[in-house]
Amino acid sequence: MNKLFFELRVLAIASILLVAPATNLLALTVDTRQVLILNTFDGGQELFSRTTEYFRGALQTRFSEPIAFYSLNLDARWAEPRREELAAQLLRDHYADRPPDLVFTVGFPSIRFWNKYRDSISAQAPLITLVQDGVVSPELLRSGDIARITRLSFSAVVDNLLLLRPGTSHVVMVFGSTPLERAATAQAKQELEAYSQQLSIEFTNDLTQSELQTKLGGLSEESAVYYGLFVTDADGVNPRDSGLSFTRLASAVPIFGTFDLQLGEGIVGGRLVQLQQISVDAAEAGATILRGEAVGETWKLFELGTPVYDWRELNRWGIDIDRLPEGSEVRYRPPSLWDQYSAWIILAIATVVTQGLLIVTLLTQRRLRHAAEMAQKKLSGKLINAYEDERRSIARELHDDLSHRLARLAIDAGLIGRNPDSDALDQELKNLRQELASTSEAVHDISYRLHPSLVEDLGISTALRTECERVQKYTDASIKVQIGAIPERIPKDAALCAYRVIQEALNNAVRHAEADNIEILLDKEGQTLKLEVLDDGRGFIEAQVKSKVSLGLSSMRERVSMMDGTIGIRSAPGAGTTVGAVVPLTGENT
Repeated sequence: MNKLFFELRVLAIASILLVAPATNLLALTVDTRQVLILNTFDGGQELFSRTTEYFRGALQTRFSEPIAFYSLNLDARWAEPRREELAAQLLRDHYADRPPDLVFTVGFPSIRFWNKYRDSISAQAPLITLVQDGVVSPELLRSGDIARITRLSFSAVVDNLLLLRPGTSHVVMVFGSTPLERAATAQAKQELEAYSQQLSIEFTNDLTQSELQTKLGGLSEESAVYYGLFVTDADGVNPRDSGLSFTRLASAVPIFGTFDLQLGEGIVGGRLVQLQQISVDAAEAGATILRGEAVGETWKLFELGTPVYDWRELNRWGIDIDRLPEGSEVRYRPPSLWDQYSAWIILAIATVVTQGLLIVTLLTQRRLRHAAEMAQKKLSGKLINAYEDERRSIARELHDDLSHRLARLAIDAGLIGRNPDSDALDQELKNLRQELASTSEAVHDISYRLHPSLVEDLGISTALRTECERVQKYTDASIKVQIGAIPERIPKDAALCAYRVIQEALNNAVRHAEADNIEILLDKEGQTLKLEVLDDGRGFIEAQVKSKVSLGLSSMRERVSMMDGTIGIRSAPGAGTTVGAVVPLTGENT
């Protein structure tokens, strides 16, 4: 009954494949490449099906033109000549009009099938085969064929499980009953013969699923399980789930395996066959062939990968991570608190730090603002006092000087009026005229100090020279003035600002610095007035002046700042003082 059932199933699959590819073939364009994939087992064998999936995906990614994939699962459990002939005839019919551009085989039964029937199907189609080391020799490949060889080491598996579980004395090696699995069993027995004195090794080819389940569930702590391949049991029945899932559920001890695709599915890990890497490499070779280019390595052997382990299985069986070989990779480790919430932790810390910085900044700004307000109040008080002092000074001059002069003039005028025929009339009138002239000059000087009308009337150049001449009358210092080509009409605000800064610096040099030489420079640069006042006086310590509120210096800075200009004052004790400023030429022209 089983035999009839499988024959009917093969015939049904064959009839479906005969119709579906033929329909797709009608839709193919000239640029569409055809790739035939021959798999050893049917799609239910996850290890083989995932390998072909990796190959298909990698090939399509690396080749830009359309590809039509055709897969045929040979199902090596029932490798009979009649079934093989039926599969070969199916491929002959499908590729009668157009041969495949590339053939990819997985496992020895598939390459054996293709070598047997390739001449009758498509002799010229290049082949890429993925097969175990020692199964296929280079002589079986034709020109243009590519082989990617996996190296399977049962001794490496046993060494690994003994390293992790040194007390192991019994190993159950899970293999099914198909010819391929029995061939693998024979290889394992031969390779592990050297461990016969150290280990009791048992194989499961002749056990049914229930018998295997009982055996695996009754193993002691001194035992370990190696999962090779479990396609069918002794009765020819395949597991409901994958063979590895069945083994994992049944086993009472750790399970070790061979392939990287099994990691995460129940094996502990170790140095594994890198099927994913090998599939991708085969796809790169396939894309090279489809582009019509030569492949560099036709025969390529892949060694076992670096040790890699499943943290969940290590933890489940109490295997100490310190026993792992140096350089091992541990996967599926649960994320730590930092791994899970690092972003939130960083955000919280950043928030706290930012808030702290903001608080410190606000407190600093508050302190600076308070200091500025106090300095402003102090400066305002000084300005008020200065204004009051100036008013008192002008009042004193008006009272003590001008009022007395005017009173004396009134008295002199009265005397002249009472004695019009006096012999000294001419001299008295002469003295009266001189006194009136002197009084007029004093009034003009006070008016000029209050508002230098010369700046507006005659321009800054004339006003500046006049001021220097006026100051020169009261000092022995040498005052030199160098004025560049300044237009007659410039903004009055800029001219007055420059004039006041020079006036203040000049007065400071004469009154406070006791300078012997004073040099004044004024010139126009672009849209600015550039000025400098240099003296060789006593100088001062800048830090001490900055710590105090200096009315003259503050006045200069405020005037320049109001004009959006810049000012710099350099000085040192005994080295004189330099006042430099740049005033933009903005505002209404004079």
